[in-house]
Amino acid sequence: MRRLLPFTALVAGVLFVGCNDKETPKAQSNRSGTGTEATSSSKKHDAWWCSEHGIPEDDCLMCKFSEEDLKKKGDWCEKHEYAKSQCFACNPELRERFAKLYRDKNKGKEPPEPKENPAPANPKK
Repeated sequence: MRRLLPFTALVAGVLFVGCNDKETPKAQSNRSGTGTEATSSSKKHDAWWCSEHGIPEDDCLMCKFSEEDLKKKGDWCEKHEYAKSQCFACNPELRERFAKLYRDKNKGKEPPEPKENPAPANPKK
């Protein structure tokens, strides 16, 4: 009986500590196709503009879906390995359309150069 009380207290303590549920972060994926929302731990996706891909974050398919998901939807550019509907190399007019959104929201300031979206072969200057 003397051993039962400390053992019970130990079990209760472990259960109490184990029940301290912390908020679980959203499921995220890198572009390996393991989830539906994308990011890596080094990328920040809480701003309005996705500087990696050069479009508004809410519209960014490369951040929201994996390569596999985009291929299943038929929205994949094999040549540039990018979401076909947002590939600046295939659709140069998209770059200007998204840049205009950025300028309108940021008082004429030019958007940062996208780090991962392929540039058009002959960009207009």
